[in-house]
Amino acid sequence: MQINRYGPTFMIIFGTFSNILNICVLRERSLKKIPCTIYLCWSSISAIVFIWSGLLTRTLQGYNINWPNENQAPCKIRLYLLNISWAVAIWALVGANIDRFLCSHHSVIYRQLSTSQLAKRFLMGIFTFFAFVFIEIYYCVEAKVPNVPVACYGRNLPCRVINDWVYLGVDIILPSIIISIFGTLTIRNARLRIVRPITNLIHQITTTKNNIVLTRRNDRNLTHMLFIQVSFVFVLDLPFGIYRSYASLTANLPKSQYRVAIENLIYALIVLLVYFTHSTSFYIYTLTGKLYRATFERLRRHYFNLI
Repeated sequence: MQINRYGPTFMIIFGTFSNILNICVLRERSLKKIPCTIYLCWSSISAIVFIWSGLLTRTLQGYNINWPNENQAPCKIRLYLLNISWAVAIWALVGANIDRFLCSHHSVIYRQLSTSQLAKRFLMGIFTFFAFVFIEIYYCVEAKVPNVPVACYGRNLPCRVINDWVYLGVDIILPSIIISIFGTLTIRNARLRIVRPITNLIHQITTTKNNIVLTRRNDRNLTHMLFIQVSFVFVLDLPFGIYRSYASLTANLPKSQYRVAIENLIYALIVLLVYFTHSTSFYIYTLTGKLYRATFERLRRHYFNLI
């Protein structure tokens, strides 16, 4: 009860503040035209929806207000929004990783694919795709389901297993595989480009050389930030997928009150861990990205001067 009362409340404030600051920095004039920042911005917007649609009901539950999980319409609408926003937040990071691969490639043809237009099309595509994929929630999810971690849950075992494997596959395993592949390719591209451009740059004028160096430095900054956040997200999201599968498979087994209490406590902690991973983007980027820190400092000085 205490965990549901204070933990989610803190996480809502912490995560909303972090993601709003992140959006403000990424929309700054010097960054907003970079395709990678469009992906990161969408990820933060989706994370805000994810945090509120998931944690508000847990906060209310801490005060014995359970009507959102005990009524069909709010239960299904909330889970529909939660699943779409979580998937978009994750796959926006996948898109950002692919963009880093394109930017780092030695071929001009690949680098020209890194555009704002392609980023927007990719994001609209994944949003539309997941909006259709999760329509099944309106059939599979019910309110007032007994013997499960939360009352708003899959109506029967097949629905629960399907939903849990969708969570595990779509939100954790498949994105992790794609990001690992493109992350490895990006590192390889970066090593190749350290050697290849040297002979071509010798005869270029100083201004052009400085512009190239600055662009690559910015690309390295964004890549470094992204890799750290992605690793952080997927390592801490994995326990949720594993526990949901366990909870669904053991839902019909007889359990003592002590075991139920322990499982509910573990589930509450794992849920907070998931939301924590999507609440820390601003802090991770501030700690790991020189370009991001410089942009944030510039914005801070600007707004303080206005005040």
